[in-house]
Amino acid sequence: MVPVYYVLTTAEASSNLSRFDGIHYGYRSKNATDLQSTYKKSRSEGFGAEVKRRIMLGTFVLSAGYYDAYYAKGQKVRRLIQNKTLEILKQYDFIITPTTPGTAFEFGKNSADPIKMYLEDIFTVQAPIAGIPAISVPCGVHSNGLPMGIQVMGNYFDEGKLYNLAQVLE
Repeated sequence: MVPVYYVLTTAEASSNLSRFDGIHYGYRSKNATDLQSTYKKSRSEGFGAEVKRRIMLGTFVLSAGYYDAYYAKGQKVRRLIQNKTLEILKQYDFIITPTTPGTAFEFGKNSADPIKMYLEDIFTVQAPIAGIPAISVPCGVHSNGLPMGIQVMGNYFDEGKLYNLAQVLE
């Protein structure tokens, strides 16, 4: 699910963020001197490294030579994940998973390794791919002193039930 999530979300980020050009929307660089530098500097200064990485990957995914291989195929896999998730939710009220593979990590510890950071999302990508609501609930502190959480996913429009269960669990 993680590769599908990142193919689809980077494509969507690239498409959605294209309007933030410093002319119509978004940050406008104070260092720009003409139209071309306004575009270049506004986008360069206005987006952080991770956002730039996702825009570039999304632009690649949506490019003519790769659209069918990545984005179109990702949409097909999204549908399979959505169908299977909804099938599970016909039998059960909730799907409960860990929020992350381990405890929280120290702030900034994994930021130099984007792949490691992406893999931290392994349990949280199902809900947005399937288009269902989910909530992460703190569930204590590990022996290493760092917090842990569980994620609860529910069916469409079951946010009230999710909040109630989250309150009980917390």
